[in-house]
Amino acid sequence: MHPRHLRVVFLAVLFVLASRPEQRSGLFGQSVSRQKAEPTFHIQGTIESPWDSLLKGLVVARSDITFHGEQAIQTVGGENSPYIAVPRTEVGFHGDHVDKTVVVDEKGFYQADLPIGAYKMAAEGPKFGGQALTPYVRFFRVDSPANIVVSGKLYLAPTNCDIALQTDTPEEQREEMKDACGGTDSFLLPSQKDGTPFEVFFRYPRRDLTRVGFVYTGSEKAPVFVAYNLFSLQATEVRYNAKHHAIGALGNVVVEDGSGATRHLASARFTFQDGVAAEFREQLPRPSE
Repeated sequence: MHPRHLRVVFLAVLFVLASRPEQRSGLFGQSVSRQKAEPTFHIQGTIESPWDSLLKGLVVARSDITFHGEQAIQTVGGENSPYIAVPRTEVGFHGDHVDKTVVVDEKGFYQADLPIGAYKMAAEGPKFGGQALTPYVRFFRVDSPANIVVSGKLYLAPTNCDIALQTDTPEEQREEMKDACGGTDSFLLPSQKDGTPFEVFFRYPRRDLTRVGFVYTGSEKAPVFVAYNLFSLQATEVRYNAKHHAIGALGNVVVEDGSGATRHLASARFTFQDGVAAEFREQLPRPSE
């Protein structure tokens, strides 16, 4: 065959091979059709719940359980049986592009793999016989692959709180009820990194307004809970200074940072900035100031 004809045949073969993705991978070292894997992080921990410990394996009347999660409730004795086993705690992760819910195992352990990003985490248990549980809520952001440990606890929610309301509007009355009966607060704190704020979250049995923020009061059995990104703290009393984005905690202080390490302190002070809780020793302004 003439050399010119050989060259034409060779170029035609190259064109055919290059038009096939699987052949491009062999010819040029990689496939252009292969997409880069989305980076993820791993999160795990333990969620304690009164129901998972006190009612573990207990069979109850279906009418006594109210649970609006995605977990399938298995009946005992057939599909139409009026009895069910008490369902376990669900842990939900709600992000901009991903929603995922997992169920804790017999020891309260959960784990999940998620794309990096910002999430609201909520651990919830069923309402049993009219008694609800306080959900465990976190807001955090993960910017790179990592192994994260976040553990928490659900508490029995107050069943009643009778107070004589002193305010007029519904909004003022809701805030007055939260002062006396407890509830949750959350505040967006600015970030100098990329302008996206981080949220600080408080759960408390009692709240008092001060000139610089709030004093949140709890007890050993129902402590105040604070979460900021991957940092969390619980204590008998927490003072929040809104101007300085700082807290002072006193009494049975427990601190976690997302690494799995836990510290027990008599008291502690932290400032919040750019998703990081930094401990400091200076005295916070008194609530009356």
